[in-house]
Amino acid sequence: GIDLVQDDDCKLAKYNGFFSLRHADSIKVVNVDGRDFVLTANEGDDKGYGDFDELQKEDEVLDEKGRVLLQNMVATRSVVRNHLRKLARGAEPDTRIGLGSTAVDYSVPGRPVLNRLVSHGARGISIYRADRRALKLAWDSGSDFEREQCAAFPWAHNGLQDASFAPVDGVLYNASGEGFRAVIEERNAFPDGKGCADGGDNNTGACPLGQTVDERSPRDGAAPEAVVAGVACGRLLAVATTEKQSSAFIYDITVVSRPKLLFVRHLSPASKLKNPGVAYGGRELGEIDPESLVFLEAEFSPSGKAGVLFAGATSGTVSFWEFSC
Repeated sequence: GIDLVQDDDCKLAKYNGFFSLRHADSIKVVNVDGRDFVLTANEGDDKGYGDFDELQKEDEVLDEKGRVLLQNMVATRSVVRNHLRKLARGAEPDTRIGLGSTAVDYSVPGRPVLNRLVSHGARGISIYRADRRALKLAWDSGSDFEREQCAAFPWAHNGLQDASFAPVDGVLYNASGEGFRAVIEERNAFPDGKGCADGGDNNTGACPLGQTVDERSPRDGAAPEAVVAGVACGRLLAVATTEKQSSAFIYDITVVSRPKLLFVRHLSPASKLKNPGVAYGGRELGEIDPESLVFLEAEFSPSGKAGVLFAGATSGTVSFWEFSC
């Protein structure tokens, strides 16, 4: 199941007729017993081109009664039925869906047919077996990321921290153009914007991660950004991170068809109560937006112990975490 409900809680459910492209953002190849396997982090990073965005809000495509809102487009009965059932179960009406060829039949250009509800991102990682002619799915993490992140760090569940949470008049703000400055200002404004009454220092400002629970649920949820793999403690391990919540998931993939989740770690615990600017000022900020990882096996590690380097694209920080065997 996935969480499509913004209620500050972890409510995973299966929605029949609602699909999502895996849409990998990062890959890693490992060789097990002479056979190659491809690991993918299935973020679902949609793109915008001028005024066009790959993903649309579902309530701008279909209204609460299932009527199509886009000019000349029609929807199949099954799509309307599944849309209404989703709403009846509490899913957010603005869940993001795509209008590409996986969802819409454009055989008749003047009358496209919406025949599936399709989003982007599988909210987890996958492992494919590489054969000569194709990739075959060997394993998928399913609901692990949302379920286990919520169990370990409920304050980070499908939350959001990114560059827009930078402080007004900070380095990024002053180096940005007018458009992104406006985005940062809105993130910091309270009560007339998206800011909070307390950014972590008893002053108004951008919200701490702990105050953004469920914000990404209608869009891409956990949004795994990166995945790496290597040998540590005599086992083949995979490490994946979520982009917006800064959580790291460590799997034992020695038996590649049956991975085992070992533990979940948060890379910036201070973000529970402090926004990035406040945490940075207190020298407590961890990796926000950990887009780049490097797995260092023991022979390449400066400490002689296997570990992982995490680089935060938004925080501008790097940390090295060792494995304890």
